[in-house]
Amino acid sequence: MGKEKKSIRKTVLLAAGLAAVITIGGISAYFTDVDSAANVFTTGKVAIELKEPEYNARPEEHRNITPNKSLAKDPYVTNTGINDAFVFLEFTIPKATVKTANENGSQNVAINQELFAYGISEGWTQIVREDGEDGCRYVYAYGTKEACKPLAAGETTPVLFSGGAIRFINVIEGQGMEEETLELPVEAYGIQTVDIDGGKTAPEDIWPVLENQQTAG
Repeated sequence: MGKEKKSIRKTVLLAAGLAAVITIGGISAYFTDVDSAANVFTTGKVAIELKEPEYNARPEEHRNITPNKSLAKDPYVTNTGINDAFVFLEFTIPKATVKTANENGSQNVAINQELFAYGISEGWTQIVREDGEDGCRYVYAYGTKEACKPLAAGETTPVLFSGGAIRFINVIEGQGMEEETLELPVEAYGIQTVDIDGGKTAPEDIWPVLENQQTAG
């Protein structure tokens, strides 16, 4: 019996010793794991290109023009960026105080008027008209009065002027218009389609934002 008690005591002490070793040695032996997320963001790009292929292909047509002459004028915009864009075209028509003739040759009284006649293609909406003595400035938005139409990457707008042409009005000679240089500048603007002042899309809201940013730049 004495030996048996000794053996039991040794077993208990050994067990207690192992427990102590496990407790001390197991302080840092927890199961662990680590994971991470890259959270990578890429920035977009708004880029547009103004093109006038027919106008540029016929430079001889725009020299020594005569009354009633039809002239190629075909500005349009292509989205060359990554993001969708709202686009606008701005142009100025030169003006002068002149007499014009009707088809039968009768004369009209001299008035201050635009020197080119033209129409606007479907898909463009006028949002600005500023009439001055020497010219009239216009801004057209791609879309409707209610909302600009997003131009997706790679897409192209219709040409601004219907038929891709304008016409020099029937000015009567002898009024100082001979050998005049007439300019009709066109500029294109593009802006992102989302996150603009709380999600606005109407041209009358978008154009001031774009114009102010261009002015600030």
